[in-house]
Amino acid sequence: MENKMFMKNLRMCALGLIIPAMPMISRGIPVYTNGQNGAVINAENVVSLDYSKKFRSAFQPSAENPVWIAFDITAVPEKQRKNVLFAWYNDDTSPYDHTLITEVPNPGYNNPASYTIESNAAPGGKTVPLGGWVKLVTVDNNTFHSRQHLLDLTGCGWVRVVFTSVDGTKDNMDISAHIDLFSATENNPDDWIFYGDSITQMSMHRDPLTCARGGGIFSSLINAAAPGFAPVQENGGTGYTKSADGAKHIDDWLKIFPGKFAAIAYGTNDAWSMVSPDEFYENYEKMVKAVIKAGKTPLVPVSIPWSSSQKNIQEQGPVLSAALEKLFIKYPEIIKGPDFYKIYKDNPALLSPDGVHPSWPEGLFVYRKAWAETAVKAVYSGNK
Repeated sequence: MENKMFMKNLRMCALGLIIPAMPMISRGIPVYTNGQNGAVINAENVVSLDYSKKFRSAFQPSAENPVWIAFDITAVPEKQRKNVLFAWYNDDTSPYDHTLITEVPNPGYNNPASYTIESNAAPGGKTVPLGGWVKLVTVDNNTFHSRQHLLDLTGCGWVRVVFTSVDGTKDNMDISAHIDLFSATENNPDDWIFYGDSITQMSMHRDPLTCARGGGIFSSLINAAAPGFAPVQENGGTGYTKSADGAKHIDDWLKIFPGKFAAIAYGTNDAWSMVSPDEFYENYEKMVKAVIKAGKTPLVPVSIPWSSSQKNIQEQGPVLSAALEKLFIKYPEIIKGPDFYKIYKDNPALLSPDGVHPSWPEGLFVYRKAWAETAVKAVYSGNK
């Protein structure tokens, strides 16, 4: 048994899969904002363990009248401030990038567009420092519903995010966000993103109602199977996209993703449109090579999800899935993901009435759970 575990760990080391857990340091720390009714009040909902709670500003920010959220991190051990992963999520907006597909309306709701992240060396207390803030990150023209930033907060007592503009639609022009802070490794932290189409967008979302009724978000499923681990997870799914969209944008996406694991799950729209297996393979190979070049670990499902209603998907799905087999042989770095064709064909009740998308919430949960089981088997079983 010890020899088997040694060999398993040796293989995982070769793949770079032995990873340290990342303590969450934002739970229970004092949080303040000017963004609710114009007063500086406690904004603890922004870091609540209950993801149904979130920060919502009372007004639309501007450069002249920004919305800020400040965190007093003086109670966090100094050694845990060296590499801090600052992750924000706007669960009001569903697509990863709502501007990517222009043929259909994909609105952005209360989404941060321009912001800075700043640190301050002032001591903690109930008064937020007025001066002494140092800009660490500046983001403009953001259209993503979530972002992450690695920060060095050594010697800092405070960190804050300052929102100055919104990427939103009519009547949805304030700020909505949930924020997590983690003590992270310097490179490739325990952090996952799932790129894909509407099936990924719906299933891997962090929407609290969907996930709570469907068995929890990805990180909570990991934590239940491997206590001590609760990885960061972003949902990179955008409806109507194909593998060609992923291949076109993957380099830009990876530039803003600091984590270690990148799953790629396109194919339903490719099969629906009868994309050729050669074109599909080329698109996937480009994405896999980009992930590997970025020093990250790619994950690819072994099959395209089955459809109970669309003949093109039923016929072309297995053809495209066969093209993925060549990918696994050529790039052994890939972690093989779930067999979604088999999962949904064996359980057609897990599909919604359209016969393509997973049902809410059961079918969505099964998709999310299958990815969590893949992660536990490939990564966390050797990290306990």
